[in-house]
Amino acid sequence: MKPQRAWATIDLDLVSENLRNLRRLLPEKKILAVVKADGYGHGSIPISRRLEVDGIDFLGVGTSREALELREAGISSPVLVLGALVEPDLNLLIQESVSVTVHSPGRIEVLQEAARRLDQPMAVHLLIDTGMARLGVSPEQATQHALTIAGCSHLRLEGVGTHLPRPSDPDQVSRQRAVLEGIVRNLSANGIHPPLIHIDSSAAALRSAAPEANMVRIGGAIYGLSGDLPGGELFRPILTLKSQIVYLRDHPPGQSIGYGGTYTTVRNCRLATISIGYHDGFPSTLSNKGEVLVRGKRVPVVGRVTMDYTVIDVTEVEGTVVGDEVTLLGSDRTERIDVEDIARWCGIVPYEVTCLLGRRILRHHRTTIADELELEGS
Repeated sequence: MKPQRAWATIDLDLVSENLRNLRRLLPEKKILAVVKADGYGHGSIPISRRLEVDGIDFLGVGTSREALELREAGISSPVLVLGALVEPDLNLLIQESVSVTVHSPGRIEVLQEAARRLDQPMAVHLLIDTGMARLGVSPEQATQHALTIAGCSHLRLEGVGTHLPRPSDPDQVSRQRAVLEGIVRNLSANGIHPPLIHIDSSAAALRSAAPEANMVRIGGAIYGLSGDLPGGELFRPILTLKSQIVYLRDHPPGQSIGYGGTYTTVRNCRLATISIGYHDGFPSTLSNKGEVLVRGKRVPVVGRVTMDYTVIDVTEVEGTVVGDEVTLLGSDRTERIDVEDIARWCGIVPYEVTCLLGRRILRHHRTTIADELELEGS
């Protein structure tokens, strides 16, 4: 049997390939690679190290702690905290030259005072709510808040941006872009010229990038989670997920399988138990509906996915033995399962599939330049 119960292989060379394709398609734009949520479950530190080697313009994280973890790992690329801030981390963020986002006017004074105490400037990005209705200042007050930041001795307005709730809806995107463009013109008339303007995520940027913005925030395309993106075939998934068969048994018709008896055999069949469950990130909503690959063939999940194990029907797969490799994401011979498949079976978004991968999944970061990157745990 293989030494791991379940494992993911992340190809860092494909990260570089995906970034090259982004730069070719968006030659006039700076690229902020979103590495929040542990790089969408792929491993933020190895991903960020490779992106730093590739000269990424910015790394985007969701929390202050995520930013500090990158700095602690020796990553020196520009980092922007996209989400709300935790005040106890402010001093470290300032000392580590991490850029932060201002979502509300009350934060301006807090940030100014923290930076003044340390006598060290802090770069900030003003987030303007043009339709997401989650975080951000109102468009009507944006110019005044930008003027307030410009008047702060220790704050530098490095950028302004907005967030698209429906990046695949051209009409909605157009309306939000128009609002932000008007604000940028107004800022310019008031002598404020933020060096970075950002609006678009992967979907909007690849469909038609906003001409008024000079930076794009890219998440899905970096990781190859791009099945529904324009030009998505250019961005290759960087992660494969595998487990193995740990138990095989033949069953007669009428046998109840697993917790709750949600599946009953209807024929003589051979069922296999694989060592992955919902704690590992294989969702319980795949019970009786998901599929995996064994020896190049699709086989169904039967019964309830449990915390540690999942049962599959391998009756139609000749020669199956304990220790056989099982592919949950990726290719096996001519068959393939993508995150979009699992997302469709579960009724979730594709990003959720990789973000759910648990701590017990051993991640192998594969690269041809591992020595150069000095990757931990590769």
